[in-house]
Amino acid sequence: MPNPIVEKILKEGVNSVNTSMFDKETKKKLFGEAGEILYKQGKSIKAIEVLTKAEDIEKLIKLGEIFLSEFKPELAALCFIPTKNKEKLNHVATLCIEVKNYNLAEKAFEAANNQDMVSFIKRNFKGE
Repeated sequence: MPNPIVEKILKEGVNSVNTSMFDKETKKKLFGEAGEILYKQGKSIKAIEVLTKAEDIEKLIKLGEIFLSEFKPELAALCFIPTKNKEKLNHVATLCIEVKNYNLAEKAFEAANNQDMVSFIKRNFKGE
């Protein structure tokens, strides 16, 4: 049976818990547990939100790698954006272009601080 805080996150969402009283490690542990359960339940977006709030970079990278192996570049991008891992972000942003998700590709390139590609997307795909 999960911790009552984890249960609250699972039932009411990531923003239902005030985390100001927790140290970083406790927060990471509780949210990490909730994120793993949400992923196993097939609630990928919610799992990513929880892991992002926990600032659990390791789990976000692992989950992003799983999504890449399943060719789910959009979910992988959502995992990698908070990590600021330039190599992974540039790769997944290119995949997002391939699946025509230009907004997410732009966000991933921005997180990778790749301004040339951000400009490229704006000029070629968004008409800016």
